[in-house]
Amino acid sequence: MHDRLFIPGPVEVRPELLKAVASPQVGHRTQAYMDVHSATIPLLKKILYTEQEVLLFTCSATGVMEGSLRNLCQKKALLTVNGAFSKRWYQIAGFNGIPADKLEVPMGKAVMPEDLDKALATGQYDVFCAVFNETSTGVRAPLEKYSEVLKKYPDVMFCVDAVSAMAGDKIETDKLGLDVCLAGTQKCWGLPTGMCVTMISNKAMAKAATAKAPGYYVNFVDAKKYNDKHQTPHTPAIPILFGLHAQCNHIVNVEGLDNRWKRHLDMQKLTHQWVKEAGFELFPEKGYESVTLSCIKKPDGFDFKTLNGQLSKKHHCVISNGYGDIKEQTFRIAHMADTTVDEMKQLFKWIDAILAETHVSA
Repeated sequence: MHDRLFIPGPVEVRPELLKAVASPQVGHRTQAYMDVHSATIPLLKKILYTEQEVLLFTCSATGVMEGSLRNLCQKKALLTVNGAFSKRWYQIAGFNGIPADKLEVPMGKAVMPEDLDKALATGQYDVFCAVFNETSTGVRAPLEKYSEVLKKYPDVMFCVDAVSAMAGDKIETDKLGLDVCLAGTQKCWGLPTGMCVTMISNKAMAKAATAKAPGYYVNFVDAKKYNDKHQTPHTPAIPILFGLHAQCNHIVNVEGLDNRWKRHLDMQKLTHQWVKEAGFELFPEKGYESVTLSCIKKPDGFDFKTLNGQLSKKHHCVISNGYGDIKEQTFRIAHMADTTVDEMKQLFKWIDAILAETHVSA
């Protein structure tokens, strides 16, 4: 028996989706493939609330983080840094020789919109990149407030890493004025790893067409040309597409969008209640907590290894240690994808029992 995953990616995959992923292969230049591709894109647009482009790249989200900078930055990029993955996006700019500055705050904090406004007012930047849901710290950025700031700077591309939020936390991409919004399939989409779902605005597509060195693999213009034919430029992760189509159909036509967003909010509320009752404390500053995962402070002497080991041994499930610079200071519990409120309740009962039995307390 495998361990049921309550970690912030990869996540548990429903049997129905595993079955879809295991569908017999088809050629990626055949009508059979194009039928699935063409049926999936409109569903993705509904989930992302967009009338603009949605493209599929066979790579981790990191690939499109890099591609966004290469396709869109012609002057200088400004990036928020408040955790391991936002730091990664800033480092990617450096590895590509792209001039970049960072708006950095301590881990657990969110970059404030007034600081963003002050930086953009200098006129130095043509791209702004933000991580919406910092997986390492559980901080949810004030995307709506960033959107209001960006309206003052229409020539600045607004790029968002929504890796651990997309399909779990409602993101109205067109209303927010996003130019790029990206996420891998292994988190809130509830699928195995392998693809990056990417919304790209018409404005961003027009700018990408003028890029001098957009790169070969994550090339927005090339990808759109093939997407218009219901294909991808390079061999896609066909099994993941089968799963993505099945999941999109479930989200839109079975569970329903509003129900999905509400379920994630309900799981967040339940988790926060348990954290308080168990004597723990959330790591993010109040008011900026993720909807889809909780990053929790480890009290002095807290034996996370024993807790997780007992969860695996007794109940065949696991939660996650901290990540990056705060690995030993925190642990994380995901409440995303197709996890239910009842499953979260059961998890907390198991944790409470183990803490009592092993005398490992908060």
